[in-house]
Amino acid sequence: MSDLAYIGLVVGGLFLLFGLHGWVMPAAHAASMDRFPRHRGMAVLLTLINVIWITWLLFNTPLGRFEGLKPALYVLAPLTFFAVIQYMDELLAPRMWGGFLLLVAAPILDIARWHDSAARLVITVLVYLWVIWGVILVLSPYRFRQLLEWIRRKRLIPVMTTVSVLLGGALIALALTIY
Repeated sequence: MSDLAYIGLVVGGLFLLFGLHGWVMPAAHAASMDRFPRHRGMAVLLTLINVIWITWLLFNTPLGRFEGLKPALYVLAPLTFFAVIQYMDELLAPRMWGGFLLLVAAPILDIARWHDSAARLVITVLVYLWVIWGVILVLSPYRFRQLLEWIRRKRLIPVMTTVSVLLGGALIALALTIY
């Protein structure tokens, strides 16, 4: 099984779980989506993941004349984490979710780039949509709440969960057959 197949299974499984949660427990699903923008636990978890990932990237990337600053990351990374949690707490969860989408895009695109099937473009397009959404969330996290309000006003939660289930199923099918 190729790396792209594993990515398709994981991403498809996440979309499938998200959609099935909305089908099985629509009220709980809507409530959890409403709580997400100000959810302290998710904000802390996503911030921790992002800071660790960025620190790892900085340690494993040649920095040229700034190479001597790498030991300072042992102090700067925890300070950054605590400063972000303390001083950027307004809508931090969507902002960090956007940062996570930006971070996860590069390795997925690197893997998809070398796959010989044209079906790799499904993942590629999906990841580029993540990048656009990630940039929007990092720069304007209130857009997440605006989107949720619009989805509720138009009563689109069943449509959203159905699309999520179909996309998840399609990605899993691609992972098991083509990737």
